[in-house]
Amino acid sequence: MTFPRALASALALLVLATPWTVSAAKRRPAPKSTVSYAAPAGNVPAGHLHGATFDAVLPSGRIVTPAGTSVLTGMNALGVALTPDGRFAIVTCDDEREGSVHSLVDANAVGGYSLAVVDVATMQVVTRYHAADERYWVGVAALPDPQNPARTLVLASGGPANVVYAFTLDANGKLAPDARHVIAMPAPVEPAFADQGHSFPGTLVLAKDNRRAYVVNEAAETVSAIDTATRTLSGPAARVGFFPFGAALAGDRLIVSNEGLMRYAVMPQTAPVPPFRTVAGDVQRASSLSFVPLAAGGDLSALPQSAPPFANAALAMDPAPDGMRTVGGAHPTSIVTTPDGAYAYVAMTNVDRIATVALNGTPHAVGGTELRLFDRGPYGTQPAALALSKDGSRLYVALAGLNAVAVIDARDPVRLHRLGLIPTGWYPTALALSADDRTLFVANTKGYGHDPNFTGDPPAADANAVWSTLQKVDLSAVRLGSATLTTLANTRRVVTAPVTYPKGITHVVVILEENKTFDAMLGDLGPPYGDPSLVAFGRSVTPNLHALAERYGLAVNMFADAEESDAGHQFFAGGMATLYSERTLFDKNGRTPLVNKNEDPEDYPRLGYVFNALARKRVPFRDYGDLIRVSGYDEGGAADPKTDDPAFAGVDDREAPTQGLGGLYALDVPAPAVLADNVDPNYPGWNLRIRDERRAREFIRDYGALAARGREPRYTYIWLPADHGGFGRNIPPLPEEVADGDRALGTIVDYLSHRPSWKHTALFVAPDDGQSSRDHIDVYRTYTIVAGPFVKRHYTSTRHLSTVSILKTSEQLLGLGRLALGDLLATDMSDFFTARGGDAAPYAAIPVPAQTASAEGTRIAALLARTDQTRPDADSARGARIVTLSREADALAARRAALPAARYRAEQDALYDAALAVLR
Repeated sequence: MTFPRALASALALLVLATPWTVSAAKRRPAPKSTVSYAAPAGNVPAGHLHGATFDAVLPSGRIVTPAGTSVLTGMNALGVALTPDGRFAIVTCDDEREGSVHSLVDANAVGGYSLAVVDVATMQVVTRYHAADERYWVGVAALPDPQNPARTLVLASGGPANVVYAFTLDANGKLAPDARHVIAMPAPVEPAFADQGHSFPGTLVLAKDNRRAYVVNEAAETVSAIDTATRTLSGPAARVGFFPFGAALAGDRLIVSNEGLMRYAVMPQTAPVPPFRTVAGDVQRASSLSFVPLAAGGDLSALPQSAPPFANAALAMDPAPDGMRTVGGAHPTSIVTTPDGAYAYVAMTNVDRIATVALNGTPHAVGGTELRLFDRGPYGTQPAALALSKDGSRLYVALAGLNAVAVIDARDPVRLHRLGLIPTGWYPTALALSADDRTLFVANTKGYGHDPNFTGDPPAADANAVWSTLQKVDLSAVRLGSATLTTLANTRRVVTAPVTYPKGITHVVVILEENKTFDAMLGDLGPPYGDPSLVAFGRSVTPNLHALAERYGLAVNMFADAEESDAGHQFFAGGMATLYSERTLFDKNGRTPLVNKNEDPEDYPRLGYVFNALARKRVPFRDYGDLIRVSGYDEGGAADPKTDDPAFAGVDDREAPTQGLGGLYALDVPAPAVLADNVDPNYPGWNLRIRDERRAREFIRDYGALAARGREPRYTYIWLPADHGGFGRNIPPLPEEVADGDRALGTIVDYLSHRPSWKHTALFVAPDDGQSSRDHIDVYRTYTIVAGPFVKRHYTSTRHLSTVSILKTSEQLLGLGRLALGDLLATDMSDFFTARGGDAAPYAAIPVPAQTASAEGTRIAALLARTDQTRPDADSARGARIVTLSREADALAARRAALPAARYRAEQDALYDAALAVLR
């Protein structure tokens, strides 16, 4: 296909649309400009709803009330398959972090990697298979065993292990490793690239005769064929496009969706900065479909893919992003084909669309339907999986971002009509339809979130302990009209009164801190909002945070939209995390060095980040430290600290000037082009050997220089990462790391509040997530402080807010519009402000004394070296518990004089033993 024709087809995909209908009702008009939205939770905190196991108020303030029957399966469920007899559903749970955590709802449910076998008649898990050395990813298939048709063969992709596993399933639903259990996938054919030999097999597709299983190798950018009789690879792999994900059969060819934008090459030498650029277009391999011919026996054809009759071996599904109006790719993912093989339906996940592709002759786009919440609304419903009825009349679409399944009339493949929505659990990403088309099964990756009343207390568990569910829906019992209304009521609350802010606010400053819950930092403020018993870093360590919280506005019903940092930064800056990001959050160790921090081009939302919105509106801005941790960044981990930090002068140094971004870059992965001239090149990102006090000094230097030249930004984004906490040489003791962050916070607010622009400023301070600490309400609960002359003094907000509430409020203050569905539907923070303003008294930073850990606390903290330190948050649950026990040891040491020596030693030994138990 020539480039112009491919581009025309791609444009057609994004323009053609059909109106949303509810049971064939009239077209839904676009909302009037006076209408805005808020989270339906109101003031209700996150947690389980009305005591029901599977109904919940989510951190976003949205609600899930899944239709039908649900069962807990495991963590990070990403794939589901039904057995040939329809008796069992097999769910692949792909979690690399929480392998030692048991559910409070079902004691047999455990985190980590597992395969859950569900009896679909009773909706009970009959067996869970997990092995210490096995890891899974997305793909699962069940078929009659060619060696013994009376037996069921199960194949499961082992992405991080670069293999596919083979099992037998007995009549009782028990999985057992097959005699030929491990099928190794071929390594990439271009070793010069950054995949380091990873193939990362995922989606599995069965041939019609079940003699072949086709495996999509996401990192290798190939597909392979498995001979299911011999459990061996059959023939060579076939090349496809960037980061392939979905696949479907269409006659004598295999269609593969390529959701990526580029392949990452190793740079000849490391660089101190990443390239700031927009990804170059690649019509064959980026945001495209590959068409792989099959030989007569089902193997991938040895013929060149450019040979007739497959001269057009790829179809472009999206124009290349321009970096301004379109920033992220369209992300074609799941594919299904019509029974007659004439059409394919493709989920265009990042643009909320189903595309119809005609397969007769040269494949080309012919229609489809939009799946946005309303016409011309922001993106974010995220169609993630497809299922098509046997007669092709009904198409079911899992909308991960809407917690729903869309039901579509597909009798006319070119003109699809939306019929309604079925409510699901949280974040549905996989579907299976029974043989009689009467029952739909939905794998909900985040299910209901945390267990009821979970506060982070069980050993080695934190905010990452999110439980997946399998949901069974009797389609004959669904009343689409009421189901749609339920879904919409769970999703948004319409606010008819206009949202107003003081006109005097013209500048916004956002300070992003690292993962802490409300109670961990501010619990010592006391009831009814804080629990002093859960404080880890109270007023003595963070006096500036406390002073700001008491002087200005404090959100006490604030929740992190993400359970961990990588997605947390995406929500903070983009209003959403893409499906690509969400899928890779808890299954990324086997990808190294790919997918480092989920800040790569494949992670970009369609409209990009707040920086893109600011650039579109020509609002001056500056980024200090964030969105620069692309894959290939060394995390500030060079053996010699001066390699990443040339002025490094020792662990206690607070004054040396910073130079560079805190680390070196080894891959050609670009950072967002919009940051090219809007990031401080000497403000370090992630590097825990660099103190936040040094970052604060660099901020003041750079900001002051901009202001002196008349270029003071109206939007300022500052990341202070040191309070995250870490362990290693040249990293301060944990309480000193947090104190260092507090000193930096006080210094920055002191400086800004003495500037003339302060009287026009609204300042927000918040962590990116609640990971690694406890909270008596829910471990998603964090805090936000809002400061400035127009902020109500000593104000406490009990509105249910989330991370993206800060983004939404910033957008409203600066007139930026919406980036995604997340910020559109979040509750705003207008209640913090008063039109009167006028109190522009500056803030005086409070000195924070150097923090030293006790000998006993240091002994426990040293056990962090025995956790996974390969990257930040790789072992966050165990690390969090060790940190908590270390702080308890410090607190106990402070009371040593009041305790008998024997009791003191016994209690300290008990804390150390508890820390050792966490490691076990």
